[in-house]
Amino acid sequence: MKNLRKIIMSAIVAGVLVVPGVPASADSNAGKDRHHFRNSDRHGKWDGRHDKRHSFNRDRDDHRRYGRHHYRRHARYDNRGHHNRAEIRQDFKDVRATRKDVQQNRRDLRADYAELRRDRAELRRDIRNGASREEIRRDRQEIRDDLKEISRERAELRDAEGRLQSARSELRNDLRHR
Repeated sequence: MKNLRKIIMSAIVAGVLVVPGVPASADSNAGKDRHHFRNSDRHGKWDGRHDKRHSFNRDRDDHRRYGRHHYRRHARYDNRGHHNRAEIRQDFKDVRATRKDVQQNRRDLRADYAELRRDRAELRRDIRNGASREEIRRDRQEIRDDLKEISRERAELRDAEGRLQSARSELRNDLRHR
């Protein structure tokens, strides 16, 4: 019984001491700007500012020279369809067609090198098997023709790569000066 009385009395004393401090703690933020975490514009988006003093006159801030403007258009994203213009679209087509031409020339060049390897192997086989002079002469002529074809294909490939480079630079310039 004695312990129960002590516990009740200590609770009453603690309550009497805490109650006057509650209103004082509630008014501790009375003079401060409590919504400084809401750095957002009128549409609820974060405006990137960390200063809590900006919100006292937000309406005036929007009408300044460099203030936030809430237009319907957005300068960064409005030009997303720039490649829909006819000239730039044609440049994209030229680059694509030239790239396909370069790929075709490389395929032809690889095929010519494969043909050259086959003809050289045939010449070695004919020499090893003791073929006639006429057969060896024809094999050597085929090798010379293959080498001429390879040189012609390499020149075509160089021209196609040059056209591709110029088409890419033209596209790059058109995109830069849109």
